[in-house]
Amino acid sequence: MAVVVVAGGLGDMGRLITEALQRTGKHEVYVMSRRTPQQVPSPTSPITGAQYKSFIQTDYSSEDHLAEHLTQHNVQVVICAFSLHYQSASDAQVRLIRAADRAPTVKRFIPSEFNVDYDLGDDVLPYPDKKYHLDARRQLEKTGLEFTYIYPGMFMDYFGMPKVPTHLRELCFFVDAVNGVAAVPEDGSAKMSMSFTTDVARYTALALDLEKWPRVMTTAASTVSISGLVKLVEKSLGQSIEVRYQAVETLRLHQNIILPQNASIAGRFLRGSPKGCRN
Repeated sequence: MAVVVVAGGLGDMGRLITEALQRTGKHEVYVMSRRTPQQVPSPTSPITGAQYKSFIQTDYSSEDHLAEHLTQHNVQVVICAFSLHYQSASDAQVRLIRAADRAPTVKRFIPSEFNVDYDLGDDVLPYPDKKYHLDARRQLEKTGLEFTYIYPGMFMDYFGMPKVPTHLRELCFFVDAVNGVAAVPEDGSAKMSMSFTTDVARYTALALDLEKWPRVMTTAASTVSISGLVKLVEKSLGQSIEVRYQAVETLRLHQNIILPQNASIAGRFLRGSPKGCRN
């Protein structure tokens, strides 16, 4: 049993992790967020047997205040589930790591990773936003906290929308089933590992039962080539789709093909502004 806080626990992945932790019935679980939920539940703690308010509101601007929150609630494990696509979210996670290291009660930290190894070079992983994950990694390495990185690969949910229920927002990767278009790197033989988000959340909750954490934990349940993915989508649609091939070099230069559906939903995603940090 542990007292756990999920930072960004009202977000896409954070909500699933919070629910998975609660379903174990083992932990006293708090959600930390900028946003205020319409209703704040008062569950019964499996540790103390008393009811408690399970929400901690903060703007993540003060390391001192974050450390106070963690200490006052006797938090032992911090799980961060931010969407790291802008500097403000990265800064918030770094402050939270520092605060967790200062709080005498906190022993463990899971940073907002939930993808792949962000220490890979640009020749393998040409992903500009990985710099935010690297900032967190380097900060964690300076602490006395036990920490682990969780690698689920790609979220499988994206390829089942809208038929598969999910908390994730719509976004197309490689295949745009709505418009019948695919953007495939090179010859499509590259393979991709995937996990369903509910499985990732469940395994994240189970990780708290381990006496010692390895530096990396993986949850990937399925691996498929990009061409194989296209064939699966075509089989599901009952028709062929247009396949556009692009050289890896164009991806490294961030000149990738924009799928039509992504262009149409781009306005739903805030980028580059402090106001975009809603965790």
